[in-house]
Amino acid sequence: MIDVDLNQVSIPIRWPELFTHEAPTDVEIGSGKGKFLNEYAAAYPERNILAIERSAKYHRLCCERAARRGLTNVRLLRTTGEDLLFRLLDEASVENFYVLFPDPWPKKRHHKRRFFKAEIVAAVSRALALGGRLLVKSDHAGYAEVIAHVLAEASDLRPIDPEEAFAKLPITGFEHKYAIEGRQIFRFALSRSV
Repeated sequence: MIDVDLNQVSIPIRWPELFTHEAPTDVEIGSGKGKFLNEYAAAYPERNILAIERSAKYHRLCCERAARRGLTNVRLLRTTGEDLLFRLLDEASVENFYVLFPDPWPKKRHHKRRFFKAEIVAAVSRALALGGRLLVKSDHAGYAEVIAHVLAEASDLRPIDPEEAFAKLPITGFEHKYAIEGRQIFRFALSRSV
């Protein structure tokens, strides 16, 4: 059961019910085509990972790719980050959140659609276990400034070294493409301190 049917699980989500084995659980918000998800799950079979994706096309693609690889520690859910954070997750239940290259919505009239807002970061913090981490990447300088500002305002998250936090993690398809193009990547890493 890689593709999660919300009608078949408890809400808030209980990890032992969702996964076949008990393990630390991480969440990727916006899995895209699943390159990071699949490589991460394969490299860390001792961890569970729930990935969400809003796009039906990419959600199906991620499900197919994870199934082909036989990844038993992956679950996928087609929903929004807001639904996940405000309705589906229990407090202090997530070890790591990965938000990798969220849509920058570059046009000013679309800025209200951007994921990073104070209330979103507060919900992420609430769902993080003590010592849990929020790891974020963006290639968009303007949005990176917004992300930096919003994260700096989060009183219960403290910055940690992004180089160290990302050192052993796979890269996304976007990051691979951006590296070839020579684009700057902005990295943020924070840990829940209280």
